Amino acid sequence: MIYSEYGKTGHKVSAVGFGGMRFNTKKRTDEENAEIILHAYNKGINYFDTAPGYCEDKSETIFGLAFEKMAKERDKFFVSTKVMPKDINGAEEGIASVKKSLERLKIDYIDFFHVWCIRTWEQYKTAMKKGGLYEGLLKCKEEGLIKHICVSTHLPGNEVSKIINDGYFEGVLMGVNILNFRFRWEGAVVAQKAGIGVVAMNPLAGGLVPGYQKRLEFITEGDETPVEAAIRFLVSAPQINVALVGFNNKKEIDIACKVTENAQPFSEEDLEKIKQKMSKNMDVLCTGCGYCEKSCPVKIPIPRFMQVYNEKLFCNKNDQDMINRLNENRKWGILEGVYADPKDCVKCGKCEEICTQHLNIIERLEKMAEWDEAVNSKQ
Repeated sequence: MIYSEYGKTGHKVSAVGFGGMRFNTKKRTDEENAEIILHAYNKGINYFDTAPGYCEDKSETIFGLAFEKMAKERDKFFVSTKVMPKDINGAEEGIASVKKSLERLKIDYIDFFHVWCIRTWEQYKTAMKKGGLYEGLLKCKEEGLIKHICVSTHLPGNEVSKIINDGYFEGVLMGVNILNFRFRWEGAVVAQKAGIGVVAMNPLAGGLVPGYQKRLEFITEGDETPVEAAIRFLVSAPQINVALVGFNNKKEIDIACKVTENAQPFSEEDLEKIKQKMSKNMDVLCTGCGYCEKSCPVKIPIPRFMQVYNEKLFCNKNDQDMINRLNENRKWGILEGVYADPKDCVKCGKCEEICTQHLNIIERLEKMAEWDEAVNSKQ
């Protein structure tokens, strides 16, 4: 297993982390799922991430069963959990959430506690307001209940950078993988330079990588699978401390750990080659470089919409599927709180002129405006 220092904390964390939202709670008992955690620990994984609500709200409890058996080595592993600002009304409720997680996890302190799922600036402001969640977490830190306050976010890289530069957090958990990294990479780079720990969630692109392995063979090297290549991409990136994989069984853990055995850090030159490979082999997909957004006179966050449109092309989804996905992303995903919509497009063509993929952006925005209208007509 490869280990790196998490930001400025002095903690050495494993390149692969255990994401606790994939437990099979229907076919396995909590004790059987806890055995999977112990297997990961024995393989060298020392970063364990969970949250209230995961796996029918059983995830923290399952981890607690494992941590009880690991109690004598508490200083050798790291625990991460979270709470959403929208679920907390004031500092005291934030403190109560921490204490509830501690009770279920059966530990005395949480190493990395995250302000969870920041998707809009309003959510960030809610978390940071006087008397709010962040203030409660500071009190918990003073009492030794948590060691480090971190943030979990689905914002694009440039907006993640703004949060990091505010200086309130010691670590960031962000959705970044080999398919979307150009959309979020700036945040990882800024975090590393600022001495902030970086954990990458969603390393397999929400199931796209294992679901479309034949199409993604171009990302592989040697005899590795696309799943192994996607994990290798993150564990080889100096900007990423932990690739957080949602494990369901011991075999998946063994595969992820095997990837780290021969993984070598890549350079900026290597990263550029990966970008070129992605552009060449996924020429109809938006790579999230962001040039178009800077050129848009009405400030449509085009890369966000194009990332959603990618699903139509990559997964061959029909209009109804995309109407549903668009609606989901507006409520929970990268489109929540956007400040301009596809219908606002003035068809100036500047985005298409600057697009490195030469995509038909205007046509795609028109289609997304139709999907939006379909959503609105049902409300």
